[in-house]
Amino acid sequence: MKLKPFLFIFSVTTLLLASLSLVAQERERPAAARSLSADAFSSWALADIDEVREAATETFKLLDANNNGSITLDEIDILEELIAGEESLPAEELAELRQRLNIVSRTFMHLEEEIDHFEIADTDLDGTLSETEFDEQEASVRTHILQLNLDSFDEDKNGGIEEGEFTAHLDDVEDLDTDGDGSLSRAELRGIENRRLLQEIRVSSWQRQVRAERRAYAERQAQQEESDESKKKDSL
Repeated sequence: MKLKPFLFIFSVTTLLLASLSLVAQERERPAAARSLSADAFSSWALADIDEVREAATETFKLLDANNNGSITLDEIDILEELIAGEESLPAEELAELRQRLNIVSRTFMHLEEEIDHFEIADTDLDGTLSETEFDEQEASVRTHILQLNLDSFDEDKNGGIEEGEFTAHLDDVEDLDTDGDGSLSRAELRGIENRRLLQEIRVSSWQRQVRAERRAYAERQAQQEESDESKKKDSL
């Protein structure tokens, strides 16, 4: 059983989702911002270097679920764990698992070159897909992609990613800061080939947004509790 139609649909769906995401992001930007030329905002700071480094360390600690100093495949191949826990895990644990999966998707689910989904799904190498292999093909391909990306970090090939390996792409990041202001602008990042750094900047921005949302939520909760307490006192 060949999966050419599956590959085609998968590719088209991925491209469509990416296009829709870009269109949505563009529509959400103010009209004035959309009209600016590239040169108009090329000097804007995109990321504080210290913040990016802190975000990378925070990400490593989050993905190192057992806190043994190394990220392994079982700690990032967690989609099934999340699905199984949707109805049973406590809200706080479920939120952390979702956060881990979000970061895994951003960090470990890209592909540098095309892979053969059929070959990966055909785990017994008999040239066909059994019913079980067909049902599990999505999980097989996902695990394969995760393993490929884990291997790309794992410089000493010991089966896991230590913090030094996870953050190695930031070792010379200061060299990009040509004006020495401690941050990286669009102009300073233009043309660089350090894909992991660009991804780290996106993750850093996302984590900053998550922290801001959590602070806002905590403040609302505190205000609500204060209001409820005040109402109780007034009713006495």
